[in-house]
Amino acid sequence: GAPARSDRVAKYNQLLRIEDELGDTAVYAGMNAFTNLKR
Repeated sequence: GAPARSDRVAKYNQLLRIEDELGDTAVYAGMNAFTNLKR
C-alpha cells in the first residue's frame, strides 16, 4: 500500500537535511541522471 503520511514527511525531511548538508555542491541533474531511459 501507500506509505503513511508520517513516512512521506520523514523522507521529505531527510531530503531537506541532505540538501542542507551538501550546500552548493549539490547539482540537480534532471533527466540527465537517467541515461538508460529512452525519451
